[in-house]
Amino acid sequence: MVAVRTEEGSFSVFELLGGDPVSIGDSVSWKDDTGLGDELLTNHSEGARFEVYFQNHHIHPSQLRQQLLYE
Repeated sequence: MVAVRTEEGSFSVFELLGGDPVSIGDSVSWKDDTGLGDELLTNHSEGARFEVYFQNHHIHPSQLRQQLLYE
């Protein structure tokens, strides 16, 4: 599982389905910040795109640990 801090200060959590891992500090983007399931993620830092599976969006920082343990 990977947690990404969004511009709004919340987190989105996804599972990598293919491609290289995302590193701390990488700049990533995706089309839909509310949709769950399969999505194509762009890693701007590495110049790569790969498939991920979004588990959740808009997670408050205080709930992130629980979310990652739950998944």
